[in-house]
Amino acid sequence: MTEDAEEHKKCKGVKRSVVANDIKFQDYKTTLFNRQKLTIKQNGFRSYKHQLYTENVSKIALSGNDDKSYILDNNIETLTLGHYLIKS
Repeated sequence: MTEDAEEHKKCKGVKRSVVANDIKFQDYKTTLFNRQKLTIKQNGFRSYKHQLYTENVSKIALSGNDDKSYILDNNIETLTLGHYLIKS
């Protein structure tokens, strides 16, 4: 949320209509603090050998996992992998 109380939601690889209609701000908080995954279903058109098809795709829209950073216990602050403060 921003100062103007307007939500700015982004999801890489997910259609804008799905983000606007199906994903809520609470979903972002839930996936971040509970380290859950949010899976969505979206429809699309696909071309294969000059034939058009419709397809239903199931994607992970939001994920609380970060494979390039170590997430601290407060679920907000991170350290890069290999940092000296990370206890093995």
